[in-house]
Amino acid sequence: MRSYDLHGLRLAVTGWEEAAAALHCRLEPLASRAAVGEPDLVFEIGVGPEVAGFERPKRGRPVYEPPAGEVLFDDAVDRIWIGLGPDRRAVCEPARGRARLWARHGTGEDLWLLSHPLFTLPLVEMLKRRGLWALHAAGLQWNGKAVVLAGASGAGKSTLTLALVRAGFGFLGDDTLFLKPGPGGLRLLAFPDEVDLTDETAAFFPELAPLRAGPRREGWRKRRLRAEETYGAPLAAEVAPGLLVFPRISGREESALSSMEPGEALIELASNVLLTEPASSQAHLDALAALTAASSCWRLDTGRDLASAVRLLRDLAER
Repeated sequence: MRSYDLHGLRLAVTGWEEAAAALHCRLEPLASRAAVGEPDLVFEIGVGPEVAGFERPKRGRPVYEPPAGEVLFDDAVDRIWIGLGPDRRAVCEPARGRARLWARHGTGEDLWLLSHPLFTLPLVEMLKRRGLWALHAAGLQWNGKAVVLAGASGAGKSTLTLALVRAGFGFLGDDTLFLKPGPGGLRLLAFPDEVDLTDETAAFFPELAPLRAGPRREGWRKRRLRAEETYGAPLAAEVAPGLLVFPRISGREESALSSMEPGEALIELASNVLLTEPASSQAHLDALAALTAASSCWRLDTGRDLASAVRLLRDLAER
């Protein structure tokens, strides 16, 4: 069993060791050496012939549409079922903090799916029940302020994250952060995952030429690096809200900032909340509203000159 400390919650991963090792690559900075007491969250990973419990439920409503598959929530028994084709599935009981993941064949693609979407969706739902609300965004820190890069996939968040990290910004995470209320107000909590890069993104950074030249892991859709190892980025465990930035690729040379209303920012963030159990889902939406109210909200049209985007965000964070 592998054990991790996620902001005071103990997370345990058991079962198929090859998948647990793939998941460890994501969770390594959170690894716990001392596993004391019962875990708060448990992931069991299996491979091989399908066993009972993974069948598509006869009831359940769609709460998310993955690129290939479906995610159903059964209100009557408080259970999430995820099916990514006939051979990869997950069943999660969020209130109990238990999730079972399964793949039939054990291919490289199975490993990626088990350690990424089939893990992340149940994790987000289990933490939502425990007062930690997910934010689909990259997180950085400058001058004591959070710089949160939010928005849809393909908006250039990872490219901008690397540009900021190599310029000396602290690192909280590349794709997922968590929100938690504290005595001094809302806090952004780190999830220091690997940074996933396309070859196009890596090409912006000459020092990553060896990464591009090397083989990609079988089944992995992008290349991976650790910001703290590649750039010596300091890891920040948590930070107060500061800047909430929605980047988009402009195609122009220079980058440009424009202010956003908190309500506009909230609409964009709310689309990533799974409307499962009503009370925790409403609490999640309330936390996102609190974040937009506590942040300075901006739209960033990112140009080809990444240095100009870094200057704009650094100057903004230093105000």
